[in-house]
Order: sequence, then C-alpha cells, then structure tokens
Amino acid sequence: MATPSRGTAQAIGGYANGCIAGAVALDAEGPGFQVLRRWRNRYWGHPQLIDYLDRLGAAFVARKLKPMLIGDMGQPRGGPMAYGHASHQIGIDVDILFTPGPMAASAREALSDPPSMLTANKQDVDPKRFGATQIAMLKTAAADPLVARIFVNYRIKKYLCLTLPPAEHGWIGRLRPWLGHDEHFHVRLKCPPGSPLCKDQEPIPVGDGCDDSLEEWFRPPPPRDPNAPPPPPPKPKILPPACAAVLTAP
Repeated sequence: MATPSRGTAQAIGGYANGCIAGAVALDAEGPGFQVLRRWRNRYWGHPQLIDYLDRLGAAFVARKLKPMLIGDMGQPRGGPMAYGHASHQIGIDVDILFTPGPMAASAREALSDPPSMLTANKQDVDPKRFGATQIAMLKTAAADPLVARIFVNYRIKKYLCLTLPPAEHGWIGRLRPWLGHDEHFHVRLKCPPGSPLCKDQEPIPVGDGCDDSLEEWFRPPPPRDPNAPPPPPPKPKILPPACAAVLTAP
C-alpha cells in the first residue's frame, strides 16, 4: 500500500505480525535527524514513534551530537515487508545508523552499504569507528521511558559490558544482543496507549544483561544429530483479523 489509512492511529498485532492504522510520515529531515532512502516508502509510524524521534532529535541537538541518520521505520499500513525485516510491522520500530550525519540528500537516497562498527573479520568492535559518539547515541536513545528495548550486535553489547564503568550499566540493560545490527541499532517502543490490539513483548530481564544470557551468543551451536528428522516447514503467519479492515480502508 502506497498510502496510510485514514482515521485514528492504532498499532495492531505484534512487532513481527501486524499492521498499523492511521500511520504518520516522518519529515525528510528536522532538528537532529535526517531520513535515509525515502524511495523505500518506509518512513511511516505511529504518532508515538514520530514524537519519540522528534524528541530524540532535539536531545541530539542539545547534547551537541551530529544528526542521526534514520533508516527503515515501517510501511504506510505496516505489515510484512518484501525484504529486510521480519519486524517493523506495527509502526513502533526504527533503525538508526551508528554513523552520524549530516549527509547530502542525494547521498542519503543512494546509500546502500553503511559501514559496520566491527572489524573486517566481524570478530571484534572496531574502536576507530565505535567510540564515545556511538555510546552517546545509544545512551540518549535508551533514556526515553517509551523505549522497550534496543537491538545491537551481540559483540557491541559485550564491548559495552567490558568497557563501561559500573555506574554506566544502568541503561545498557535495554540493549539486547542480536545478530547483524553492527551498522545500525534498532529501537523498539512499547505499545502505545489507545492500541488495545497491540501485543507487547515480554519485559526485558532485570539487570544490565552482561551475564550468561549474553555469553550464550558466543558459544558454538551443539553438533547436529545426523539421525534427527528434518524440521517441519514453518507455518505461514496469519495477520490479525483487524488488519483486513486496515488494508481495505480509504
């Protein structure tokens, strides 16, 4: 769908299986931010996400950080994307590059391969690329109480656990380790008020996350049993019934 539905904004379903009614577009740029690759038409979100990004941009300006480069948010009516994401379906997810702006409009539209924060062999964080600026970006993004979690590469999470002093560990619990996410971080907000059909994830565990749950990412997988039967094919996801009305709404 090229345009959003009219009416009251509602996030419907889960982050990886849902849609959004009444989505709002984020401006191409504003104080503290610039949007990448608008030709994808993925700069839509719930008004709560738009407000969050406006506040975050203002916080970047106040802290004298360079403008953030915003990647994918969601489609005009949410739902599954043809490529790139399993989530970002209900208008409250956003990707932000670790590399700050500013960037000319033509370069923002043409960007195809943002730089990774890891070394060439992907085994360590590259301190020449990931430093005080990137830590300040993450800390500022995580400070908002509407943030449910922020996904970062598991090696970046481990790096922060090892290098930040204990006094700084209060906010890194919101950073959750994941695959990829070495050139950007993924902010996910809590379900917004007025969206009764929105399904929140389980709350993040108490603590900084610098524990065995993080170490699990570094352990090799168990050997495959050659006699084990092949796993069944995944069942296709069925969107919540309310999404049918969103897709057909004017």
